[in-house]
Amino acid sequence: MVTKRKPQTFYRWSAKIERTTLPELQKLACGLGFVVTTPGIHDGDPATPKLLDALAEAYRRDPRGTHLALQGLLDANDLLPQAHPAAGPID
Repeated sequence: MVTKRKPQTFYRWSAKIERTTLPELQKLACGLGFVVTTPGIHDGDPATPKLLDALAEAYRRDPRGTHLALQGLLDANDLLPQAHPAAGPID
């Protein structure tokens, strides 16, 4: 017998980041109100994935505005990467 499974709505993703990055992203997420709301031991913990989902949603709704906001913030803090041929304007 084959068990049919419901399609997953979530995607598990991992990325290599600096050791200090996750705690900073967790502080940012918590400060913006992105916390785990599922009852249990993690209720109230920072929800960094929710922050990333919200950032992606902001980009879907307003790609140019999101791009310009992040570009301005990163540029003001001298954090934009060097230009790369594969990088280009958003559609």
